[in-house]
Order: sequence, then C-alpha cells, then structure tokens
Amino acid sequence: MNPPCELTVRVLLPALRVMVAKELSENYSWTQTRIARKLGVTQAAVSGYLSQDVATVATPPFSFDELKSIAKGLTPEIATKRLTHVDLINNICQICLSLRRGGAICHVHKIKVPELEVERCTLCMQLHMSLADISDIRRIILEDLRAAVSLLESAPEFTELVPEVFTNIVMAIKEAKGIADVAGIPGRLVRIRGKVKVLMDPEFGVSSHLAKVLLAVMKANPNIRSAINLKYSDSVLKIIKRLNLKYAVLHRDPNYRGKEDQLIAFAEAAVRKGDGWLDVIIDEGGFGIEPNAYFLDESATKLVDRVVRIARMVSVSLKEGRG
Repeated sequence: MNPPCELTVRVLLPALRVMVAKELSENYSWTQTRIARKLGVTQAAVSGYLSQDVATVATPPFSFDELKSIAKGLTPEIATKRLTHVDLINNICQICLSLRRGGAICHVHKIKVPELEVERCTLCMQLHMSLADISDIRRIILEDLRAAVSLLESAPEFTELVPEVFTNIVMAIKEAKGIADVAGIPGRLVRIRGKVKVLMDPEFGVSSHLAKVLLAVMKANPNIRSAINLKYSDSVLKIIKRLNLKYAVLHRDPNYRGKEDQLIAFAEAAVRKGDGWLDVIIDEGGFGIEPNAYFLDESATKLVDRVVRIARMVSVSLKEGRG
C-alpha cells in the first residue's frame, strides 16, 4: 500500500507551496492573505512558508533547481491572473504525472518499493494513457450531446413532444457500467417562450432514470448508446407506425405502484426479444406515471435527427387535425 501519490503529498506539494509563496511575496508584493487565498491554505501557513529557507525545502527525490524551475513557471501565471483555480490544479496534476512517468517520483518510488523494479512496473505510464483515452472518449460524447441539443433548441416544433416531467437526452461510453458512464443534461431540457432550452452543459453522471433505461438496453445491445424521452400520444404512435420504426409497448398493471424497476426490466427484455434492436420503447404510464416514449439510437446527433423529423410530422398532423 505505497502509491506514488504519497511522495507528491508529503514532498512535492509542500515544497512548491513554499517556493511559490516566496515568489509571490518577494517579486509581486502579494500579501500573506492574498497568497493564502490563491494557494488554498491559511494565512498562518503562508507565514510559515515565508519564514523557511527556500534552499532547505527541496528534499529527495526532488532537486532544488528542478523545483525552482517549476515554481518560477507557475508564479507569473498566478500573479497575472491567467490561471484559474482549475487551471492551477490541472498544472500541478500534469507536473505530478510527468514526474511519475519515469521522472523523479518514479525513480524514488522504485527505491522505496524494490519489488516495483523487479516486476518492471509501468503502472503510471499505463494509467496515464488509459485516462487520456477515456478523457478523449468522454469529450467526444459531450461534443455529440452539445450538437444534438443545439438541433433541438433550433426546432420549435419539438416543444410539442416535451412531457410534463421534461425531456432529457443521454449518451453512454462503450461498455458503460453505471450512471457515471452516461452523460446527460443537468436539469433536463425545459420549455421557454415556445422553444426548448438547455440551461447547463451536458455532464456525466447527472441523469438517473433515463441513464438506467439506457444501461438496461445496452445489456441487450451495446451499440444502442443514446436515448431520449418524449411525450407519448396517439399522434406520436401514428408517426412511429408511418416511419416503420420498431417499437415495444409496456402495458402497466394499473394496481402496480412501482416505477423505474418495471420499465428497466421491460426495456432489456424488449430489446432482446426484438432481435437486439428497437427504435422506441413506449411506456403507456400508470399510477402517478406520465406516458413516455423512449427513442433509441447509436449516437445523440443521429437520434435527434430522427426525433426532430418526428416532431415536425407530429406538428403537421396536429395542425391538420385542428383544421
């Protein structure tokens, strides 16, 4: 139980805080309170940093010149306000990762835990590559969701299909295991002045109900990675049939008081029964449950292209009916 993070917490961060604090105080005339606020420590801690001899804070595995160079690179960015708190944390993490991938932290870690050298440990390198890959995958999904949402916001007809519980749209990574692997819209899509509007950018782990439905579907077919819930009506069913979409209908027991679990079990079974593919899962609703149609596809943008088309067809159908 000796991860390399211990070296970062016990040696790297304390040394960097001392050096950055001294740089901000001596070269930029920052007060102790201001330095404390930026570094996320107390004013008393900063007072202690400034009283230390900077030459003594660099202890193995780090050299004085190495840490001084890192501190001098960070300080101007902090002083000129080009670094936000998020940027600062990101920079520190990048420095740590670099030192773990064959740098000073990696070298000393193998001295402290000799078995790592014997076992030819490359864990930090592998972990960094895995995290980078996952980050890229998740970024692509978020971009796809943003593009999909933009299409919905530009389609006024879509408001006809927003249920009282509002609409959400989700997309999952491949081999998604849980809600944290599914991205959605925080707060869902809402109706504002005749259009749907998204108040926040998509994020992972923010959808519960719709994410569970999608995860159930993915157990039967991992290629179905996006879902959206729409208001269900006879008009929607007519369009589904007109487009020859493959669908299944959940007829709830009127005396049944459960909500999610029945739909989730039905979703997985229905996709399996439908030879691994369904375009729509219809929940006719029940006690305290609004009827919804859950449209499915391989990506959010592909799904929204179809949904917008359906919304326009429903809108035309409703206008003809009123006329």
